[in-house]
Amino acid sequence: MEYPIWHLTTFGGGFWIALIATIHVFVAQFAVGGGLFLVVTEKLAYKTGSDELLDYVKKHSKFFLLLTMVFGGGTGVALWFIMALLSPQGTLVLVREFLFAWATEWVWFVGEIIALLIYYYYWEKMNRRDHLILGWFYFIFAFLSLLTINGVVSFMLTPGHWQETRSFWDAIFNPTFWPALFFRTALCAMLAGAFGFVTAARIKSKDVRCMLVRFCGIWTLTGLVLTIISGYWYIGYLPAEQALQVVHKSHRVAFFLQVFKYTAPILLFGGLFMAICAPRRVNFSSAMVMLIVALIFYGSFEFIREAGRKPYVVWGEVYSTNITVEQAVKLKGKSILKNAKWVPQDLREINEGNRLRAGEWLYQMECAPCHAIDGPMNDIVPRTSTYTTAGLDAFISGMGRINKYMPEFMGIDEERTVLAEYIHSLGSGYDPKLMVPEESKIDPAPFKADQEYVLMAWPLEGLRLIIDKDRTMSISDKGSIVRAQLLMRGDPPEVVSEDVKIVCKPQGMEKSFELSAEDGYFQSAPIDVLPYTKEAYRPLPPVDVQAFDADGKLLATTTIVLPVSTRPGCNNCHGGGWNFPGQGGFSAQTAANIVAVHDRDNNTDFKERFKNSEVIDCRSCHDGEIQLKLSTALHGFHAVYLSGKSNDACMNCHPQESLRGIHLDAGMECVNCHGSMEDHALALLKGEQEKTGAKVLMKLISPVDYDLEEINARQPWEQQPDCLNCHVEYAAPDSDSAFNKWTEDSSGLFRNRKDEMEAVMCAACHNAPHAIFPAADERDNLRPLQYMGEAQPIGAAGTCTVCHEEDMDYPAHHPGMGLE
Repeated sequence: MEYPIWHLTTFGGGFWIALIATIHVFVAQFAVGGGLFLVVTEKLAYKTGSDELLDYVKKHSKFFLLLTMVFGGGTGVALWFIMALLSPQGTLVLVREFLFAWATEWVWFVGEIIALLIYYYYWEKMNRRDHLILGWFYFIFAFLSLLTINGVVSFMLTPGHWQETRSFWDAIFNPTFWPALFFRTALCAMLAGAFGFVTAARIKSKDVRCMLVRFCGIWTLTGLVLTIISGYWYIGYLPAEQALQVVHKSHRVAFFLQVFKYTAPILLFGGLFMAICAPRRVNFSSAMVMLIVALIFYGSFEFIREAGRKPYVVWGEVYSTNITVEQAVKLKGKSILKNAKWVPQDLREINEGNRLRAGEWLYQMECAPCHAIDGPMNDIVPRTSTYTTAGLDAFISGMGRINKYMPEFMGIDEERTVLAEYIHSLGSGYDPKLMVPEESKIDPAPFKADQEYVLMAWPLEGLRLIIDKDRTMSISDKGSIVRAQLLMRGDPPEVVSEDVKIVCKPQGMEKSFELSAEDGYFQSAPIDVLPYTKEAYRPLPPVDVQAFDADGKLLATTTIVLPVSTRPGCNNCHGGGWNFPGQGGFSAQTAANIVAVHDRDNNTDFKERFKNSEVIDCRSCHDGEIQLKLSTALHGFHAVYLSGKSNDACMNCHPQESLRGIHLDAGMECVNCHGSMEDHALALLKGEQEKTGAKVLMKLISPVDYDLEEINARQPWEQQPDCLNCHVEYAAPDSDSAFNKWTEDSSGLFRNRKDEMEAVMCAACHNAPHAIFPAADERDNLRPLQYMGEAQPIGAAGTCTVCHEEDMDYPAHHPGMGLE
């Protein structure tokens, strides 16, 4: 933000730092262990009187000088150069806070250079005792250099009390200083043995080579065992947040943990084999293999350690985006394009002509420090290939809150959107498009003015969202339910519930379903009906409902639609497309991608169970006993990513046809009744706030229209907004918000409520929730069109004769019926 930006694509994502730092530190740590190895081996040569062993030490010292002093020194300069280019803010902190340490380290380094040069060039010019003392001086200087640098490197991960005291000594002797020092010292010894194998393999004398291989094996194996022990000590001393990143949350670490786990036994058994079983068979190739395995072993640990530092370069001080924590606080809610110093002037205001370029600059500032484009390390293209632009926008919005290994996005909403557009443009342009639904006209059932019975039928739900692909993953019960009431017309009409049979049959299906008698109404078993064929998407499939007497005589008939959808928005973020391209259908690939994320974040084994053709029923765990109820978990988790999006948050996941009733024509949206995504989720979470998951999520969500204390807790599917919140005493609405006042329990839900006479169900006259008469979609209006010839609530505007023999002059069912 404060410094020029080196624009990198293929080799972005910290590739250069990772490459140079891994090689440099690998060599630098060999310089410590190798220094001790040299002097101890020289002492052994004098003790045994072996000229061949002494000659080996001389040749090894030349290799050592070239590798550690020349190559190691060069990579050290390269590391500082690349750090200053790619992480200038973090480098500035290290230079500023450790100026004395760097000066001290340079003293040790100069001592190393002088001691090693004299050691190598004065083999024949110094007596044995002085030459050995010089070798010990080199090792001491090298170890002191390691001790100093270890303090700086461990500080970056665990600054400890320095964050409060800003004391140099608190920074150096931070919480992981000692375990890290022991770990790196043991690693130095292991690397000295591994490099020793390489040079020992060149010795011509079999006896000397055999002895040296065994000697190097002792160094390698002892160092490896101590490295593993001190490594666990190191991990155990990490503070809780850093340890959580390493062990549980940073999915990047999983691969390197496996590498660390598998290379350790290879080194162990390889060292044993080479040192004990077959020392005479060791050659240059096998020695190089061991050295490469040692490099991979060490590199995997460094990646694990680095992952624990995410999302910072210096923990708690500088983010990986080169933005300090202090700057991030000041930038909250502000434009980063306007505040970053090196952004071109023509990009400080976003317009239609510069959106892609603005997105590119935002990428370089906030993504490129960790991600490459079509590159070998942290490639962002495959990582975002399952996202639509809206999905990417949502993911970026939630960065740094649930997944702590990435910093929060800095900038305003529009900048976040153009960044999502730019990242989306880098890949294949994944976009699971949907065709416009087939316009299918459905004729109402016939109605005769003199018929004796009238049949009211409706779907239990305003919309049933279906996951239908072989039921690989289940979030709800299967099938849609039809409810019905049969009324014998008269004054007063009579609700008929005995000696009749009511059946329903979806059009296009052979099977019919008999409804069972309940408390004053009839209800079907779940009907498994889909809204499309392989040729066309047909939402709101029609269902014929008929009533028969005990003798099988047809009493009344009506036609309704079952509002079902197979268009959940899961694939906006989880990929997989549609089961039927362009039409809908939750795909098996989408399900597989979802469970992979769940496995990664929650240590479950759903992916393996998928392979065994098991159906993952989300409610089997999310039953409210130990885990959050499913609706609470889904809304609570996704509210973190969909905050600040108002009704778009709902439509990112729920189908567009969710709301079709009169409220849609009145200009209302989901948020008018259910609240913003944030408030909606918080109400559910407060209903289960004793659970750990609820407490964690509530800390990540900020309420929008209410203070947190004002939001009333509720239970999903049992407590919903009450219609009477707006329609006080059944009058015309005096508010456009029903949020935060819930029904007491499921008996108060609109779907279960009856009129004031406890006879006719509300939905019999008004239809199902989300499709209240007059509905915006004519197919939902089949019943009023059948009985009244126009779309309005049954009995409205003087149409009481649908059920009554005479028009009524008083509101029998509830006040405010609008009889005129």
